[in-house]
Amino acid sequence: MEKKIDVLIKGHGVVGMTLALYLSQRRLNVGLTLEHKNTELTSKQDARYFALNKKSKELLERIEAWPNNDDVTDLQDIQIYGDHESELSFTPHEKTTPLAWIVKASALDARLRQNIKKQQNIVLVNNDQDDMQAPLTLICEGKHSEMRQKLGVNFDVQPYHQHAFATLIETGIDHHGKALQWFIEKESGPEILGLLPCEGNASTKMSVVWSMPSQMAMGMQEKSNDEIGESLSLLTKHRYPEIKIIGPSATWALSASKARQWVGKLGPDRYWALVGDSAHTIHPLAGMGLNLGLGDVAEMINIMDLRDEVEYWRKLGDPYLLRKYERTRKTDILSSWFFCNAMQRLFSHPNRLIKTARNHGLNGIQNLNFLKSFFMKHAGS
Repeated sequence: MEKKIDVLIKGHGVVGMTLALYLSQRRLNVGLTLEHKNTELTSKQDARYFALNKKSKELLERIEAWPNNDDVTDLQDIQIYGDHESELSFTPHEKTTPLAWIVKASALDARLRQNIKKQQNIVLVNNDQDDMQAPLTLICEGKHSEMRQKLGVNFDVQPYHQHAFATLIETGIDHHGKALQWFIEKESGPEILGLLPCEGNASTKMSVVWSMPSQMAMGMQEKSNDEIGESLSLLTKHRYPEIKIIGPSATWALSASKARQWVGKLGPDRYWALVGDSAHTIHPLAGMGLNLGLGDVAEMINIMDLRDEVEYWRKLGDPYLLRKYERTRKTDILSSWFFCNAMQRLFSHPNRLIKTARNHGLNGIQNLNFLKSFFMKHAGS
């Protein structure tokens, strides 16, 4: 390669591309790996939707990657239903500020890719190119990161014995920016059904994320769209006259995971750091996953700024700065990780007394503003 690479980014998802754009603003030559042996960064189809908080929105806006209005929906309200008629709702403290923004994944992906193509100091490289000698390698390959495995990093995984099923539905009723979530107890096992408003503020479409026992998820592949729509209607107690499946569907195994080591040395004057799902994953019930990954990006940028403005004598990838990044993000993520894990365990516990307590708890929190504020903070808003 003709250009010397200052930072190599392994992985080209939202986290990796956001990092690349920020680092390119700092006049660093960035290598961004591609999955296949080509030199084109093309947009991909993605049926997912992200719930992004204010910090993530501001981070993306600063690199002009925030999607158009038609691909963004203001989340104005969250209604949670437990079993046995317990309820909990969240609304913004200020009516002018949404709780979060529901963003179409493919639209965000396309904006990031368009912006990267405009940057002369971002070089696209093959993922299997092993001769890269960058001082700093940032690993953003996701929870199944090959490079993390090659480095021998211990990755603690806590399986939930559940799968998530995701799709897009037409409800026939304006969603008014309201998200709905049901915690459902069945003989076959606990289920969590989430409906996110999407496709704009005046839309009748909603994104479905449905957590269910793994065996049940495997059976979903054999059901027709009409059968899935009928099941959703039953679970939502016929809130909508007729639910139609209009989007592609996907399933994946659910687990919580975290790496024990986030930073390390590759060789003489060469270092690495984990970012995003390569370092941590959580249950999707609170919609925090990408926010935590973009939080990693923000802290890495803070570390770069500290080096540029204050500790300018340190080399790129200095171990002191990388350890500071690791300590800060591990501390920030710990509470969110335990919060989601505790919520998932609470609503999947079979003990009758715990079931009764959790339902009384939901109704009690509904009347206590300070506890609701705590829950909203840890739900990524």
